[in-house]
Amino acid sequence: MKNLSIAIAIALPLVAALPFPAIADTGNLGSDFSPAMLEAANPAKELSSDDRTTIGVRTARERLSNDSPDWTDSAVSIRRDLGVRHLVEATLVETERFDLSDTQINALYSFPVNAALTATLEGNTSPTHRVLAKNAFGGTLQYEFAPAWLLHGGGKSTRYDDVRVNQGVLMLEHYFSSYSWLVGWRPTRAFGTTAHAVEARGAYYYGDKNSATILIAAGKEAASIGTDVTLTSVRSLVLIGRHWLDKDWAFNYSIGHTRQGDLYERNGIDIGVQYNF
Repeated sequence: MKNLSIAIAIALPLVAALPFPAIADTGNLGSDFSPAMLEAANPAKELSSDDRTTIGVRTARERLSNDSPDWTDSAVSIRRDLGVRHLVEATLVETERFDLSDTQINALYSFPVNAALTATLEGNTSPTHRVLAKNAFGGTLQYEFAPAWLLHGGGKSTRYDDVRVNQGVLMLEHYFSSYSWLVGWRPTRAFGTTAHAVEARGAYYYGDKNSATILIAAGKEAASIGTDVTLTSVRSLVLIGRHWLDKDWAFNYSIGHTRQGDLYERNGIDIGVQYNF
C-alpha cells in the first residue's frame, strides 16, 4: 500500500478498544469500540494530512438470551483531524442496560511523538453511572518498529462505585497487500485478582477506502452486570465494516455475538453514518 505507514500510524484509537457493542464503554470485553476504529484501519489514501472534520451518528441494539430487555445505545460524535496521526474526538452516548439508562461523555486525543511513535490519551465520564463506570482514563503508545509492523501497549483505569478496574494491553499488528492481522493480550486487575484475555483480528481493504474486519476475543474480564461488577469469562466474534457511499459519506456497521460466561449470550447489530467536511 502506498504510504502505508501513514495509514497504520493512526490505528492507535482502534487497538485501545475492543470491538462490540460499538458505542458505550461498559467495561465489558468487546464493549468500547471507538468510532475512530474503522478510520484508523483504512488505507493511506483516506488518511491524508489535510485538516478535516467528521461528524457521525450511531445506534446499536443487542438481544440477550436470558429474557432480559434488549440493550440499546445511541451516540453522536465529532472528530477533527489536525494532520497525519494527529486528531481529537468527542462522543456523547446514551445507553440502556438491564432497564438502567446512562449518559456517557468520551474524549480522545492522538498525536505523533516522532516519525515512528504515536501516543493516544482517552477518557470518559458518566454523570449518572447506574450501569456504566463513573469514569475511566487511559493511554496507549503505538510504535512502528519496522515497515508495516506495529507494536501497541498501554493501560486504562476504570472507576465504578465500589471497585477500580485496571487493564493493560499489548498487541502486535502487521499490514501486507490489502490485508492486516493483529494479535493481542489484555490483563485485567480487579478484586485482588488478575484476569487475562486474548484477541485476534483480520482485516481486508477493498475499493478506494472500504474495509471489513473479523475480530475474535476470549478470556476473563471485569464486567458490569447491572449494578454489580464481577469477573466473568467471555467469548466474542464480531464483523466490523465501513463502506464509502461517496467521497464524503460513509456507512459503518458491526454484527456480533458474545457469550458472557454462564450469565447470558448477546447478539447485536450496530449501524451508523458519518460525514466528512
